Amino acid sequence: MRFDHLAPFRDLAVVIAFGGWNDAGGAASDTAAHLLRRYDRIELGTIDDERYFDYQATRPFLHQSPDGPFIEWPAVTLTLARHPERDILVVVGPEPSLLWRSFAAELIGHITELEPQLVVLLGAMLSDTPHSRPLPVSMFTFDTALRELLDLEASSYEGPTGSIGVINQMLIAQGLTTASMWVAIPHYVANPPSPKGQQALLSRLEQVLGVSLDYDDLPDEAVKWTAAVDELSSEDPDVAEYIEQLEEAKDAQDVEGATGDTIAAEFERYLRGRGDGPMRRGPRRS
Repeated sequence: MRFDHLAPFRDLAVVIAFGGWNDAGGAASDTAAHLLRRYDRIELGTIDDERYFDYQATRPFLHQSPDGPFIEWPAVTLTLARHPERDILVVVGPEPSLLWRSFAAELIGHITELEPQLVVLLGAMLSDTPHSRPLPVSMFTFDTALRELLDLEASSYEGPTGSIGVINQMLIAQGLTTASMWVAIPHYVANPPSPKGQQALLSRLEQVLGVSLDYDDLPDEAVKWTAAVDELSSEDPDVAEYIEQLEEAKDAQDVEGATGDTIAAEFERYLRGRGDGPMRRGPRRS
């Protein structure tokens, strides 16, 4: 991959998302794909070394074309999205199965060559959150300035991690500013797509990047998704009762934690999702 013909970049940010363990409901990888659909893009290259993938877990895909059939091999793609306000390098693909340290070193070698201002890693996890309420997005960073700017808490998590966690730690070791954000997906509707999860990630992402993002029809799709889950759950009294309990617990938690500042922040985020809210420029590194 060669990038010198693309420089200088405009406040380059990197967004990384992998399918698989890190990607409940496909929300993270679908959010990355959404960015690539909505903006002009330049394909920079792929990482498709067969040492990184277990083809029994991530199968190659057979396509038919006018020139005959061809195989699409599992690969992580690096694509530059030309957002009107800043450049965004989108890294997306299936989570590598093998040699995570080698894979991360190769990917980070490309990223550090571009000298980005910020790297954001996206994830989605199954949770006991109700589908009928806004899906919460947890965000973590080890960068003190970014944490203070966005009013974040330091992560105290210890336990199993995926390739996203490995790459994050290796990026930090290289001195890059990183942030990871995870949307909670209701565990009882875990199958993709999850437009409401994508909408939640986009809303948080535009706050971090300091740009207005194009939601296209995601808000409408999220409403339809919610209505479809409502209809299905109403057919099973036990499921309906369980969801009602989740709603009551969520509402009680929100009331307990509500302050004037948090209410104002949530309202501003809602307006941004509709496209009417004020935008605040995100973090920059000199």
